[in-house]
Amino acid sequence: MQWWRFLHPSALVFTLKTSSQALIDKARQAPPRTVQATRFVAEHARSGDPLSVLQTLDRFAREERWLMSVGPDKGPLIAELAERVPPDARVLELGSYCGYSAVMMASTLGPQANIISVDIDATAIECARQNVEMAGLSSQVTFIQGPSSRIVSTLTGHFDLVFLDHWKDLYKDDLQTIEERGLIGSGSIVVADNVGEIFAPQKFLEYVRNCGLYDCEHRRATIEYTQVPDAVEIAVYRSAPVESKSQAAPNDTSPAA
Repeated sequence: MQWWRFLHPSALVFTLKTSSQALIDKARQAPPRTVQATRFVAEHARSGDPLSVLQTLDRFAREERWLMSVGPDKGPLIAELAERVPPDARVLELGSYCGYSAVMMASTLGPQANIISVDIDATAIECARQNVEMAGLSSQVTFIQGPSSRIVSTLTGHFDLVFLDHWKDLYKDDLQTIEERGLIGSGSIVVADNVGEIFAPQKFLEYVRNCGLYDCEHRRATIEYTQVPDAVEIAVYRSAPVESKSQAAPNDTSPAA
């Protein structure tokens, strides 16, 4: 991650705000932010209503503490991808956080879809599970706690959609493990969040764009709940590799928002 980019004028307000919030929480010995957000959902959201859960998390992120969830601006992208996978799609999510993206995907894809969500943080897993339960979507989402590299190596079957939203340095290695395990096939969609200049997972981007296994599309976006530039990479797995075109740029379309 390019930490110094958070000092750029376009990101400075965001940096100061989130840093001050972190210092206040530390001084008050507040629980992790995922716990705070989950308690806020339990108090303010309507049980069994996915939209209410998402809107309540959005409210917490804007009014209380910033959250590194997908956020509402990328909702149209999730809806678009839902039209490109079968109704009974299997989804692999790496990075559960507080369950925002799991709720969004499960509610958008429909009751036949199944999501496996993986996170190394036990607290995040529990918070995500509670928020998914509040949304009434527990039957569609399975949570697994542990390092992504270890968990992915135990998975079987085929995934129609893979959502990468964990540690950016792990994107490439975990994707290659997914390939080696045969977890994706022709037409499977790999979506990597936060691939803009600030987070800059260059090894991952260079790999998916040049390995000959994917058709890539670059979507400009913003960091959640901010105007700080970011991006999402959409990589569709091929049935067979083609000759690498290392000098070719991926399609760069309009913002995901």
